[in-house]
Amino acid sequence: MFILPTAVARETDHALASLDLASLANVKQAMGTKAGRAYGYFSEKRLDSAFQPIYSLPHRRIVGHEGLLRATNFEGKNIPPIQVFNGDGGHISDAQSVFLDRLCRTIHLHNYQMAKINNQWLFLNVSAQVINRRRDHGPFFAELMDNYGIPPQQVVVEIVEGVIPDVRLLNEAVKFYRDAGCLIAIDDFGADASDIERIWRVSPDIVKLDRKIIAAAEFNDKARRVLRATVALIHEAGSLALLEGVENREQAIIALDSNADLVQGFYFAMPTPMPLQHGDGGIGELADMKPSVSMDELLPYMVEFKCALLRLAGNQSAKSACNFLLGMEKVDCCYVIDAYGKQLGASLVTKRLATPSPFGPLEDSAGADWSRKPYHYRAIFQPGELQISRPYLSVASSRLCVTLSATFHVGGQLRVLCCDVEWRGVAGR
Repeated sequence: MFILPTAVARETDHALASLDLASLANVKQAMGTKAGRAYGYFSEKRLDSAFQPIYSLPHRRIVGHEGLLRATNFEGKNIPPIQVFNGDGGHISDAQSVFLDRLCRTIHLHNYQMAKINNQWLFLNVSAQVINRRRDHGPFFAELMDNYGIPPQQVVVEIVEGVIPDVRLLNEAVKFYRDAGCLIAIDDFGADASDIERIWRVSPDIVKLDRKIIAAAEFNDKARRVLRATVALIHEAGSLALLEGVENREQAIIALDSNADLVQGFYFAMPTPMPLQHGDGGIGELADMKPSVSMDELLPYMVEFKCALLRLAGNQSAKSACNFLLGMEKVDCCYVIDAYGKQLGASLVTKRLATPSPFGPLEDSAGADWSRKPYHYRAIFQPGELQISRPYLSVASSRLCVTLSATFHVGGQLRVLCCDVEWRGVAGR
């Protein structure tokens, strides 16, 4: 057993500037090994590692593991990690925080190195408490990786940005680990005080979305759509999106639909003392399923939409060409846009939308500029090819819709026909 000396616990921040007592040599004094496996001892607690696989959805295989703390008391009773880091009395000194943080990372690196994994990431958490209290990171981490022969590019450092209110401290920590050659992951994004601005300021390699998001998406359509949009935003910022806390089949399907890059959770694999290196976590079976949004349900609308295009190209009026289409159950409206995105005339709205929309001031869209809408420019870039937009809120119906769009020619002029189809019901969402 090893207990951090009380003399260390009493030291002030000023006296601990060098953190000599938390050097690698001293940290190793708080470790023991059995059959080559390392354990740590801290404040009458036994510390061990567990490794949870992280899967790539496109590759359908394990690409990394997160090192997780497992702690027990002398009677063998499990102790939650948060209790270890908070201390038995609800307080832990700066010296103890730094020492414990380094001890955990050393145990994880030792036990991961035993598995001799060369082409997968090891995700390591860095205590936000340490970052908030300490500005000096020191050479410890580089020495630790060198000691175990693990290249820095194989290590992903996880930082919970939402509990680090001082942006300067966050930036210093990110710069330190990035300069050391490690990858950076923002952890628990979307929880508590997470700040979307920090994503493009910090530019993490990976953003781990908090488990509350996937849990909410399982039961709430709006949360599911927000999840997809959040993943898209993370991609726009130049980062990979990782969904953690995926615990059941429905959540796994949602993860696939969200276009996330990486996943982690009990559904795919439980944490194990030694890193699991093989298997796809069931991703292959899910990915080979029929997509949750079936194109078959949109097929009748697509067929009639193409018929309307032919009638328009044959010089029929928009009202005549789209008459049958407007009579279909889930169609909201049809409208024609010129090659530059300007709407030609008023939208043709179905009779079932006779009730005034809450977006009344936006209903008259004659002359509106839709040039920046994906359903317009994608149709222009792929002439003659039917386009289907992502779901969005319809001005005409104040409900979710998708827009079918495609180009046609009339009188030598390029035009785009658009048709808004109610999403809820058509796609079964």
